[in-house]
Amino acid sequence: MNTKDLISFLQVCHDGSITKAAKSLYITPQGLSKIIINLEQELKIPLFYRTPTGLTLTEYGEILMERAKHIISELGDIENYFNNIDNATGKLTLASSYGVIAAFSPEFLFDFRKKAPNINLKWWEYSDLRAENAVWNGEADCGLIKGPINSEHFDYKRIASYKSMVLVPKSHHLACKKQLSICDLKNENIILENSEFKIFHNLRAACKAAGFSPNIVFETTELSLAHKLCQQGLGFAITVDFAVEDMPLPDFAAIPFKDDGPKWEVYFVTVKDTKKSAAVKYFEDYITEYVRFNCKEHFALKNPS
Repeated sequence: MNTKDLISFLQVCHDGSITKAAKSLYITPQGLSKIIINLEQELKIPLFYRTPTGLTLTEYGEILMERAKHIISELGDIENYFNNIDNATGKLTLASSYGVIAAFSPEFLFDFRKKAPNINLKWWEYSDLRAENAVWNGEADCGLIKGPINSEHFDYKRIASYKSMVLVPKSHHLACKKQLSICDLKNENIILENSEFKIFHNLRAACKAAGFSPNIVFETTELSLAHKLCQQGLGFAITVDFAVEDMPLPDFAAIPFKDDGPKWEVYFVTVKDTKKSAAVKYFEDYITEYVRFNCKEHFALKNPS
């Protein structure tokens, strides 16, 4: 099975006839029939019901049609991406939320410059709300920003999702749990990033939905400080999986939240209904592909928002 076979199969699906599809593909009906028969033999399933009025898909054929459409679309995107590399030019200013570049690895910025030497890329790191404002005010062409995103102001695509975690002393009774519910925080002191960061608002919203207000004893701009204060016994630190990997604490358990916990998701963001420049489009394609192949565990396009 190859790309040509799948394209031929999809054409038959569209036309419902070997003769019509063969004409569209500029091949003989005999040649197209052989392709379909070979596909059925290779997969060991019938793809079409043959009737006097034409061809209709079997249930197996329906499944293959949906998968084939996705595969051909993906291959088209990859081809367009690489065909446009040499034509990518212009200036690009990126606003990034603190932590995003660390999550992806700074290598992606240098790799982008190698792949698109004709794009003059500049990037700045800000708190989440400041990064969002930089895009909204035109200081940046696009952003890599933690969600949720204001849908009235921005067009956005979720490209990565990380696990929010709670840093707990191993001596604490909750340390034995594999996951924590937001309600587990009800009577605990909490250390987390301040109100300039989405995790602050996401946590408070999750707690409110559970019927209580969190006891936030310290707000910071740095996860490293949150970890340090947790280590000193001030409270539980709200953190994220890659930060735990970068700053391990042997005497502490890093426990992920259940589904009711705050999210730590990264979105590619532009101002709503604004035409994207060639450089912005190229970067959007680039960062999507980069995360897909280098951050597979966190790749989130399969569940776009």
